[in-house]
This record gives sequence, structure tokens and C-alpha cells, in this order.
Amino acid sequence: AIYMLARIAVRFCSTITRSIESVASSSTADAALHEVQSDRVREDNGTQPRRIRVKTLRYAMLMGYQGKNYFGMQVRGRYGSEDWPTIESHVLNAMLELKWITPELRQSPFDFYFQRASRTDRRVSAVRQLVSMQMDEALDLPSRGAELINGKLPDDIRVFGFRRVTKNFQAQKTCDRRAYSYTLPTYAFAKPTELTNNSFRISESTLAEINQVLSQYAGTHNFYNYTSKKSFKERSCKRYIVSFEVGRPFIFKDDVRNEEMEFVTCTVKGASFMLHQIRKMIGMAISIVREMQHPSALEKSFHSSDRIDIPKAPGLGLLLERLHYDWYDKNLPTHADFLPLTNWGEEVETAIEKLKKEQIVSEIMQTEIATQSMMSWLVDMNHHDFLDPTSEGTETTPFVTGAAKTAKEAFLSASAERNEDVKGESEEEERPEVEAVAAPGEQEAAGLR
Repeated sequence: AIYMLARIAVRFCSTITRSIESVASSSTADAALHEVQSDRVREDNGTQPRRIRVKTLRYAMLMGYQGKNYFGMQVRGRYGSEDWPTIESHVLNAMLELKWITPELRQSPFDFYFQRASRTDRRVSAVRQLVSMQMDEALDLPSRGAELINGKLPDDIRVFGFRRVTKNFQAQKTCDRRAYSYTLPTYAFAKPTELTNNSFRISESTLAEINQVLSQYAGTHNFYNYTSKKSFKERSCKRYIVSFEVGRPFIFKDDVRNEEMEFVTCTVKGASFMLHQIRKMIGMAISIVREMQHPSALEKSFHSSDRIDIPKAPGLGLLLERLHYDWYDKNLPTHADFLPLTNWGEEVETAIEKLKKEQIVSEIMQTEIATQSMMSWLVDMNHHDFLDPTSEGTETTPFVTGAAKTAKEAFLSASAERNEDVKGESEEEERPEVEAVAAPGEQEAAGLR
């Protein structure tokens, strides 16, 4: 019995010892982990240096750019390389060169809350693009940031200024409305009976018709057929359009080529837009005004779950005009460091208009005259498949086939009216004459169309 009690006592003491050692070891490990999580490293002599904390603030950067040399705004995959340059890749490289960010932050912009208000496609320009970020307060970006970063950026990318924003501000999610413009030659809206060339001048009746077509986009609709890689039932396909209208025509003269061309600008304002949406909205409007597409096709495109191939207008004329932060401006803190973002003041607006006039709008029109991109697109559109207005569904028919069908119906109708006026001839004599004339007439009408 005594032997058994002794063994139990030894085991008890051994268990207590192991428990104490385990607790001590765990405490040491937890302390080391706490030091790592706190970004502190224990030195060999046992001293623990205090961590240097950098005070950061959230900023908004207003910028503009001529997009013809870039593959869009956003850095993504290969498009951030030198072979596929984007606007953001140049901005981030400039910030790295100025030592505002580290190489690690350059590769992972989300780590300092870098976010753009709107993504623009390849060759699309912007005169008021906004980017939000969280940066070191000591950089004093509102007073000298624009001057420093512009010294590292190409001439076709300009930063207009920095402003401090609230700590939860996000350029994309806080934006209320976005306004885009699309500038194009007026001959894009020429009727079948009018010549499509540089001498074309648009009429008041055609301008009114364009406005009538564009007004149908206003409101909330399903724009599934105006983008790609989405399904009809996705909620993101529903977008709200505030307004869409065409402005007054104006003449642009290219002094180098001594050519004049009439242009017009269409302006759309909405909550947000999807990839290619605006260009397809313009493409649909052009096809309707040019009488290549039936007017009912626009309304049908909102409700059809079957994919409709809508012509996509060239990207050259598209421009991000303005970003609206009305709700944010209205609820700004009374602190003097916070300023509105929708309007940046007279000095900045003057710089914006200078960039727009000298580097963007004039470049759009000069490039259009030199390359005739709209003319080439209109030629290709003649081979596009359009909705058949006689079908209740989404059956399509080539434009040339549809034009020939219309010409044939018009010819037969005219022939019938003429034959009714012919007196003194029997029904047997009339029938061979109609058949003999109709066949070559149909071919000629189809060719002219």
C-alpha cells in the first residue's frame, strides 16, 4: 500500500511539472506572436523598439486624359505592362518614382484603397476622372501633389488637384451620377436618300428624330443586350438613365487637309454604365435614324432574353465628361479641410476646359477626318443582321436582304396601281407583262439600296 501511494505521488508531481512547463512555453509563444502581429521584432539584447506609426488621410485626385494611346483606365493583368499601357499604370509608376508608395503597394493598389470612379475602355478619354486613395499626411498632397506628379506623367495625362475626403469615401461607390458625351460626324445619321460624305449637313427634322430616339433610353431598363458576359436575369443589367440628348451641330475645319466636316455631340447622364453600353446605345440610334433598323427594335431590346446583336459604335468619340457627388457635397463635415468634389473651382475648371479643347475634342475630330473611322464602321454595318420587324420574336435578317424585300414590295405595289389604270386589256394579257418586268426591276432596286 505504501508503495502504491508513493507511485501515485510521483506521477502527480510529474504531471504538475509538465503542466507548469507547458503554460510557460505557451505564454512565451503567445508573446512572440503578439510581437509579430504588432509589427515588432525582438532584438538579440532583448530590447523592443517602438513601432513608428505614419498618420494617413484619405484623398481624392481629379485628373483628365486623352485615351487614344491607352488600353483603358484600369490596371488588370497584362494591360498594366509596357506593351499594354493603361492610365492607372502610368499614375502608379509616377507615384512609385516619387516614393509616395512602395513597390509592394504598386503591385497591390487596393492595399492603400486606390479606386477609380469610372472605368473607361480602350481609346476612351476623360476630362473629369476621380481616384481615391489613402496616403501619408506628410506628403501635403492638396498643396503640391498635382505639380509633382504631373512632372512624372505623359503630357496626355494631367492631374488637376487633390482634396481631402472623409475616411470612408470611395470614388466609385460614392459617385451619384456619371455623364458621358459622344462626338461624331452628322453624316452618320444620313437618310437612305441622302449622300453619306463630308459635305452632309443635318436637318432640323433629323435632329428632332434623334432626340426622340435617344429619349427612349431614359428611365430604368434592362440593358442586357447592350453589354457582354452577363445573363438577362442579372440585377446588374438594370441601369438608370437620367437623360440622353443631342446638341447643336457645329463645323470643324482641318487646316492641314483643308477639309470641313459637320459634327454633333450626344450627351448621356446616368447612375452607372456597363462595358460597351453607351457605344451600343449610339449604334442602335444610328441604325434606326438611318432606317436600317425598325424603331420598334429599341423597345424590344429591353425585354428580349435572346441575345440581340446591336451594332457597337467606334470608341473614338466617347468621353467621360463629369462625375457628380451631390449627396457627398451636401453632407460634408463643416471642417475647413473638406471641400466639394462636383465643382473644383474656376482655376481647375479652366485647366479642364483647356485639356478638353486642345488635346481631346480637337484630336477626336482630326482623327475622324484623317482615318474616317465612322465611315468605315457604317460600311461594315451594311452587312449587319437587324431585327425583322415582321417577326414577333428576335428573328434577324441581313440589311441588304431586308432592303431588297422592301424594294420588291414597293415595286409590286406600284405595278399593281399602274395595272389598275390600264383599260381595255384582259387579265390574261396583263399577267405575262407584270412577270416580265418584275424580275429585272427587283434586281435593280436591290442593287441601288
